[in-house]
Amino acid sequence: MTHGAEVPVRSAVMDLLAAVKYAKDDENAPRFEACWTRGARLEITSNGTAMEPIEGRSAIMAFYRTVWETGGHGKADRREVHVAESPDITLKKDGTLVARHAVSFFHTVSGAPMLRGFGQFHDEMICEDGSLRIALRRSTLVRSKS
Repeated sequence: MTHGAEVPVRSAVMDLLAAVKYAKDDENAPRFEACWTRGARLEITSNGTAMEPIEGRSAIMAFYRTVWETGGHGKADRREVHVAESPDITLKKDGTLVARHAVSFFHTVSGAPMLRGFGQFHDEMICEDGSLRIALRRSTLVRSKS
């Protein structure tokens, strides 16, 4: 990354990560879907257990629709809100952008915010159809049982 290109690249990455976060929190399927490449891969390890990788935007969307429908991120006032830190962004030799960042998830109990868990994310992004999109997301999550 050259110094002149650094600001627009950082801005594009930050915009994409914000779109993913808010679309997931809002359960906005069309906006969330637009954040992923057609051949995206999602790898999730939760509380030490690795899930089978999910391949392709359609499969990722099917997974999240099920999560949303079953309340996997909470329902109503107990729905999770994700709070993200600013990512560390690097550029690989092949042009792929990599963002590493951490997120905390909160929900409310009796009107008070409660920590539900946290995660570390490794996102690899490329341009597809004129937009920056996630091609690979590796998530390592720790969640409370409640």
